[in-house]
Amino acid sequence: MSRIIHPNLVRAYTVIIINNLAFIIMPLMLYGDLSKIISFKYQKGIHDESVIAIIIKSCLESIVCLNNNNWFHRDIKCSNILLDKDGSVRLGDYGVSSIIKEGGNNTYVGSLSWMAPEIALKREYSYKIDIWSLGITALEIANGKPPYKDISPVDFLAEMESKRIPGLIENDKIKYSDEFKNFVKDCLIKNPTLRPSASDLLQKHQKFLDKAKNKEYLVETLLKGCPNLRETFTRTLNGNEQYFINEPKNEINIDEKKDKEIKEIKDEIKDIINNKESNDVGDEINGDTDENIGEGNEKKEGAFLESLQRKLNKNINDLKGIVSDQNEEEC
Repeated sequence: MSRIIHPNLVRAYTVIIINNLAFIIMPLMLYGDLSKIISFKYQKGIHDESVIAIIIKSCLESIVCLNNNNWFHRDIKCSNILLDKDGSVRLGDYGVSSIIKEGGNNTYVGSLSWMAPEIALKREYSYKIDIWSLGITALEIANGKPPYKDISPVDFLAEMESKRIPGLIENDKIKYSDEFKNFVKDCLIKNPTLRPSASDLLQKHQKFLDKAKNKEYLVETLLKGCPNLRETFTRTLNGNEQYFINEPKNEINIDEKKDKEIKEIKDEIKDIINNKESNDVGDEINGDTDENIGEGNEKKEGAFLESLQRKLNKNINDLKGIVSDQNEEEC
């Protein structure tokens, strides 16, 4: 995935392995994922079709890029659509992404509410599953939540087996254009052989997608008034109200916790100083010269760096093809 470069895909720069943990280095998308923005400011949905068109068009172009490189995402939803401070929209989280196999895939993966019927019913599937998920995501954006969110897995399977398809919620105040309704309808064709591809949708639904404005429009409308991740993180550190994360607060007072951490750091520094002084005394007793001491320190530092490098490289072969930046393919 790191070899595929597209302005609407979050890029993984590299992977660092430490103690069997993989740390994926990626660019910061300052406003986080779309689902958090919806839950903060648009609980009843985003009804501006220009905003919806920008997001959907960005996702479609990224899906085309993935498909052209023989990949599909398999988990498209609002929580995997990320936004930056300049209004950039990028598809992220490739944890269940996969190469498209000849003859079809059959691994049961994805998030239930956004899962295509062919996956839910454990049938072979192709790249068309991302189109179904995008249709559900369009409903999630417009309605404020995905259509199958509040039903049980058993009822969800019954819905997938039926001929019913979910739709946009309208009332006297909220009306959507026929162009948007038809786009969603095409995405949610249950028969995958009749469901269009991302390229087909870009060509067929130009009238809806042409409503997409520039990135600045997203900043002025969608992101206006929403806290970014830096602000949210600062509020969390200060013990104030958390906008995005409703986790139980730690019972330890923030100031007490900070003092405890400072004391631990001071104790570690004292131990280092004491060990150094002890080693210096030992060197003097043994009659080591400054030159010999320097050689010893260099050896110790070299051994430490080699040990660290081994940790970074541990199990690196398991992620071969992710870490390398060679042979990158632009879409």
